[in-house]
Amino acid sequence: MTNNRLANCKTCGKEIAKGVKKCPHCGKDQRNFFGRHKILSFIGILILFGIIGSALGGEEEVSNEGSTSTTTAASPVKAEKVFKVGETVPADKVEITITKFEEKDQVGNEFINKAVSEGGTFIAIQYKINNTSKKPVGMFDYPAVSLVDEEGTEFDSDIDASSNYAIETNVDNAKIASDLNPGITVTDTKVFEVSKESFSTGKWFIKVGDKKVQLK
Repeated sequence: MTNNRLANCKTCGKEIAKGVKKCPHCGKDQRNFFGRHKILSFIGILILFGIIGSALGGEEEVSNEGSTSTTTAASPVKAEKVFKVGETVPADKVEITITKFEEKDQVGNEFINKAVSEGGTFIAIQYKINNTSKKPVGMFDYPAVSLVDEEGTEFDSDIDASSNYAIETNVDNAKIASDLNPGITVTDTKVFEVSKESFSTGKWFIKVGDKKVQLK
């Protein structure tokens, strides 16, 4: 009858006790690879778990990206609001209303005036500024006001022409040196010189901060 407590040496084949680390006859290690190299086995297991975790994480990321793109594609695009002349444009601390615009070849009166450059045209605007905050507001807190074409090109105002137009219209009572107190409304004017041919085509806007008022 075979003794269940005995086994044969893997190298010399002689009977040895089960569970011994080395054969007493030939001295060969009887443990398997994992038993002989515990540290390497442990590192290998960690690497294997790391590979499996990365694979699962990659699949989840792809799934999430797919869900996000689907949601984005389904979300409606919010159209930019474009204001009209006469509509109030809200801004930080104040609100702006473009009350009038006109195209002119000359601005000023019979004593002080300025004619447009060759091939150009003056785009003159009048607008109201109302302090909607609870504190005085200085002119440097007003939103920038510029002329913009439909391609997004911005045009600065002509300072001389703007001064002459203010004299011509006699409506400009904007604050320059002093602050605008809460609840007070003033009128300002600006004149922009642009190519007459360019202004005759396409859409044009007055840009107030980051908002637009369509002129034509």
